[in-house]
Amino acid sequence: MRHKIYRRVAAVCIVLLVFAQMTQTAWTYHREQAEAAMTGQDTEPEQLTLWYTDEKLNAYLVEAAAEFEEQNHVEITLQLVTAVDYIEHINTASISDLGGPDLFITSSELLEKARLAGLTVENDSFTRQELSRNFPQKAIDAATCGGSLMAYPFYFETCCLLYNKNYVDAAPATIDEILSYADNYEASEQTANVESIFKWNVADIFSNFFFISNYVNLGGETGDDPSQVQLTGDEVTACLQYYQSLNAFFAIDAEEVTTESVLQEFIDGKIVYTIAKTDAIAAIDEAVAAAAAESEETAGDGDYFYGIAQVPDLTAELATKGLSVTNSVVVNAYSSQRELAKSFARYLTYEKAGDLYAMANKMPVRLGMEYDNPEMTVLLDQYENSVEVSKLTDLSNYWIEMEIAFANIWQGSDAQTEVETVAQKIMQQLETQQ
Repeated sequence: MRHKIYRRVAAVCIVLLVFAQMTQTAWTYHREQAEAAMTGQDTEPEQLTLWYTDEKLNAYLVEAAAEFEEQNHVEITLQLVTAVDYIEHINTASISDLGGPDLFITSSELLEKARLAGLTVENDSFTRQELSRNFPQKAIDAATCGGSLMAYPFYFETCCLLYNKNYVDAAPATIDEILSYADNYEASEQTANVESIFKWNVADIFSNFFFISNYVNLGGETGDDPSQVQLTGDEVTACLQYYQSLNAFFAIDAEEVTTESVLQEFIDGKIVYTIAKTDAIAAIDEAVAAAAAESEETAGDGDYFYGIAQVPDLTAELATKGLSVTNSVVVNAYSSQRELAKSFARYLTYEKAGDLYAMANKMPVRLGMEYDNPEMTVLLDQYENSVEVSKLTDLSNYWIEMEIAFANIWQGSDAQTEVETVAQKIMQQLETQQ
């Protein structure tokens, strides 16, 4: 009888010991999980995928992703994809079993299309004070559609005036002043290389549109209101007639000219004034540095042969504005990691923005950035005084139609007829959709 009692007591002790060990193991596991959660070191890192279409962003995105991964215990996949049917491909992938990107980079003109496809979520990562302190209103408007901030403004492209400081001391206020300079121009030993006083790519709508942009409305401040589209007017016609008159002065062959050829001629000192896109600055600096290296000379520190200015008005009465496109980071509404994706979007466009130009030759929209050439701040001024490409999908073919119209006007077609023909076609498209 006594032995039976001992055996029962021993069995109970064994059960209690096993239970205690199980309890200790479970407690240890949960403690380790809690500690891991607090330190962000889960056994399996979270996954994020970013899609983009511009290979110039490669180095910047790779470095930014590596830094963000280390700080947040996350794995980021960067995917360079074709720009053709970009939003359609994102949508198709997002609703498939494989899934689409957690976030993607897109231009302002495609943002409304992405929103209507259900691919956007509101940017709530910044307070209003942070936005106003760190981003120009132009960038905030570019990332806004449907009344809400639906993206993280990233970088911009616009056009500006470049002039050769070896020939002129300052930028003109108007193209009329360039014409006056041309009328009084006298060749000298210093200007021996000059072949054109004023030359730009007259076949490129982005470089031409500043002639009329001050007098058109492409959908209101945020570019997504079809009731605020205005494409014609007396000033538009007058600006196009002025544009046409320049052919008699500068005789630029629209069939032969290219953006690359004009830029090279400017670098070679053959052009006094030109209209250029934002990315031309880096191309000029790289060409100058390469030439200095080839001749075994040292490029002058802070010595730039060119000046940067906002596009000039046409006359004292006809004002201008540059055209701009803003690229933003969008968090995909289909992402299962929305909050983490928002953090990465903020990191790309805010915390890391100071490295963007040096690594990708892209002008960040974030304010307060520093550049080797102090005149580059003029580009931000130009951006803030620009007309953003419209987000309205029914205006997407407006640029092709106007590029044709500009070409016809340059060759002598009636300016008013050309612009009214385009406007009638576009307005009919808008009315059909309303």
